[in-house]
Amino acid sequence: MSMLAHYPSLSVEFGAVLVLVAALLARVLLRRFGVPSIITLLAFGLAAGPSGLGFLKIDLTQPGTRALLSLAVVVVLFEATLRIDLRNMPRWTIGLLALVGPALTLALLPIVGRHYGLTKLVAVMVAAVCVVTGPTVTGPLLARLRLRIGLSHLLETEGLVLDAIGVIIAAAVFASFTSRIGAPLANAVQATLRIGAGVVVGVLLGFLGQRTMGFATRSSSDISKIYVLLIGFSAYAIAELVSHESGLVGVVACGMVMDLKTLPHERLLRSFKEDLSMLALSTVFVLLASQIELGQLGALVVPALAIVAALVAFRIITVLAATQTGAYTWPERVLMMTIFPRGIVAVSLATYYATQLPAWGLRGGGVLAGVLFLVIMTTIVLSTASAILVTRIFGLQMPSMIIAGISPATLDAARGLIERGHRALLVDREERAVLFARASDLEAELAENSAQIVSLARERGARCVILSAASGWEDLRKRLPASVEIRPLGSGETAGFAAWEAT
Repeated sequence: MSMLAHYPSLSVEFGAVLVLVAALLARVLLRRFGVPSIITLLAFGLAAGPSGLGFLKIDLTQPGTRALLSLAVVVVLFEATLRIDLRNMPRWTIGLLALVGPALTLALLPIVGRHYGLTKLVAVMVAAVCVVTGPTVTGPLLARLRLRIGLSHLLETEGLVLDAIGVIIAAAVFASFTSRIGAPLANAVQATLRIGAGVVVGVLLGFLGQRTMGFATRSSSDISKIYVLLIGFSAYAIAELVSHESGLVGVVACGMVMDLKTLPHERLLRSFKEDLSMLALSTVFVLLASQIELGQLGALVVPALAIVAALVAFRIITVLAATQTGAYTWPERVLMMTIFPRGIVAVSLATYYATQLPAWGLRGGGVLAGVLFLVIMTTIVLSTASAILVTRIFGLQMPSMIIAGISPATLDAARGLIERGHRALLVDREERAVLFARASDLEAELAENSAQIVSLARERGARCVILSAASGWEDLRKRLPASVEIRPLGSGETAGFAAWEAT
């Protein structure tokens, strides 16, 4: 790769191409084989970094690259926070899950890290980052496990809440180490003031965005997209201006105050920010892995495995404490103990703070990134494998139904099946129908022919396919295996997309 050495800008351009290729392949492998996107993206970064081909050499400690990386992290955090929805959640259970786990992690994990040779700074920062979980890993995993809806929603919401809490804790810990006053109490006060400034700025910007979004969305959904992004970036920039290193807290606070469900273009906004977040997280993942040298990870394997073992123990204690009063069976509680992956936000924070430490004249950025890299990969593999095994042993998968043909009647049928504990998947030839169903918070897939429905039935383990009168897939009876039952829904459905498309 000597050519890139003579043209440094090509390294960035080839890096952008690599990120897009990695993002595309990650999405394909996720949909086709259920491989978590983070594994594909980190593998691409390793292949392009010094341990692989060595052509992606971007100095993340430079002000320009640090600024671009920070903006990517902002997009990831803002999108994740906007998805938090605590409605219809068991407050006692979600409260204990959000309290016990972080408390154990912050109190005991630094002791584990220090025992295995990590410096105080790195051990505490690792503990702070490990408070967050991995909802983007958990989401596809839960879709594959096909658990009952209430349990899936609880685990997804837990991950989003812990991500928000973890960002604030990591920022507070980092602020305490970068406060240069000297006395511990003075440092703690200074860190609190810095984090508090970020919270205040984020809340104010979130409230402003909530109040003014209606005016910005009256003419076009394109304005809504830009305005939402403007609010998020403004929260970060203003918080950083008011108090350095409080920007990430400002972004999280802003996202928690805003509520996209009240907006006229809510579906389009969510689709836009999810696509933008996918590009941003792909960039963060690939760049983090490109900085890792496998030869230097050998000395970090033992402390990383000790940290993972501690996280497993903390997860078991947390689930036992949080599910005492809920309507959860013992198999479900055992399954919850296996859901502890670290994902997008952990990688984002690892990359962000690994580049910020040298900027503040502090050592340990490489060790921090290396330990967290090993912890993230190990928890993903261990959590995924154990969750699948427990689900199969205890038979926790819910009956799956496929409804062919999307209409108001089939949407009602899907809601009824979900209320009775089934997993319902709607399919249709028309993309607008699929979008219509997804806008109604129902799972839907595009299927252009009968063969694709048969493939979906096998992939989801469907026991029944329900055909609407206007679906046009009569040949399914010949293609589906005998173990899959076919039922007609009936006639009388109407198209009903005009009102939705008008919004």
